Amino acid sequence: MKIGGKHLLNPFVGFVCKKDKDIDIIEIIVKMLKTTSYRWLDLDLWANGNLFHVKRIEELACLTLKGKICLCSTNISIFHDSAIALDGEIYNLKDWCKNKELFTMINVQELNKMKNLDGNYAFAMVSNESAVLARDPIGTRPLYIASDSRGYAFATEQKALLATNFEEIRSLKPGHVIIINGDGLLEFEVYNLLEEVQTLQPFTGSPEEMATILLKTLSHTIAKMVKGKNVGILFSGGLDSSILAKLLDDLGVKPELLCAGLPTSKDVLMAKRVAELLGLYINIYELKEKEIVDVLPYIIQIIERSDPLNVSISMPLYFALSKAMETKLGYVLVGQGADELFAGYKRYEKLVERGGYELLRDELLKDFSQLYEKNLERDYNVYLANTVEPAYPYLDVAVVKCAFRIPVEEKLRRETTGYSRKHILRVAAKLLGMPDEVVKIPKLAIQYGSGVWKTVKNALNKMRY
Repeated sequence: MKIGGKHLLNPFVGFVCKKDKDIDIIEIIVKMLKTTSYRWLDLDLWANGNLFHVKRIEELACLTLKGKICLCSTNISIFHDSAIALDGEIYNLKDWCKNKELFTMINVQELNKMKNLDGNYAFAMVSNESAVLARDPIGTRPLYIASDSRGYAFATEQKALLATNFEEIRSLKPGHVIIINGDGLLEFEVYNLLEEVQTLQPFTGSPEEMATILLKTLSHTIAKMVKGKNVGILFSGGLDSSILAKLLDDLGVKPELLCAGLPTSKDVLMAKRVAELLGLYINIYELKEKEIVDVLPYIIQIIERSDPLNVSISMPLYFALSKAMETKLGYVLVGQGADELFAGYKRYEKLVERGGYELLRDELLKDFSQLYEKNLERDYNVYLANTVEPAYPYLDVAVVKCAFRIPVEEKLRRETTGYSRKHILRVAAKLLGMPDEVVKIPKLAIQYGSGVWKTVKNALNKMRY
């Protein structure tokens, strides 16, 4: 059997009734769908052991169904009496389906098998008796769960649960699985990647040797991710995205580079320059301040956050992805995670000055552990709103393990002129033959580099008065 469809972006919602309840499950599902960021067309609904296909939410609302368990997404796969909605991609899924192993996860004794899944995913699998919810060990795809007297609801967007008046909503932790059945809810941790990386032996050897291993791991990951796809890269001209672009080019894939910012912003000027140096085409959305102000309420609605930092980070992302939509590009590589893995933030320098490299090592672990809550769940809603699928090469499990084996002294290198942040990535860029201008290029955070920070902050202040 085949799980998943042509598009990997496959958000879903679902509901499991309490044992003694008998309610209209369609009413709950429709309320969930209407408030999400995704444009719902060609819907699959699995309920009471039957699969229904409708073209839009209005057709779904015409159904009247009472039952115990239901699941709704744009693509549902059926195996015997089980249905599964997979958001994202599992690269070794073919082997799992061939051996029917994925469907044995309903058995609690088999849950440890999830550790062997290779991919970026959240999925829900339901039968007439139970539902299984799972999330990858990084947390690249969100998955929320809530319950009340009616039953248990789950969705890839938090706002879907809020729309049905659930109050106690929580995010399923990365590497966790939930089983819901007539007896209630059970949660299991099946893979703690954070604990594992702390047990790995550090690399020894020269920075060049370590950078070579990192590049091979990244190249293998990118090849796996882009196979058979038209690819774009969210590109600001910085080191992280430039390395991705060069590795793709070396693999024989010409990506379309995507950037957004004010016309004279550092990101736009830098992206143009680096794209020229790399010989790659770049598609830039040159923002106007009025556009930023006009779209502000919509961005807040999408990301469910209203503080200046989160809104100003989401703003250039939203407009860059609109360029992807415009050119019918549905899959983009993102440099997310590189700063947390390779010490890219300015504040890391102060940490080393205050407490040495041991303190930096602890901080990197902490920042990596919080990445899914602080950044990935926010950004996912922006991708949904534009119907563009993200892929995170730096957050592949193999790359993460490799990154944590690199000594922190090679990530934040102390030099006579100051600190070299993400130093090991600069060594890697040199090995790729990239120009010194790219290797040494300084980079501002996206909210500043894109030039949107002041406009967003001022507009939010006016909205509050």
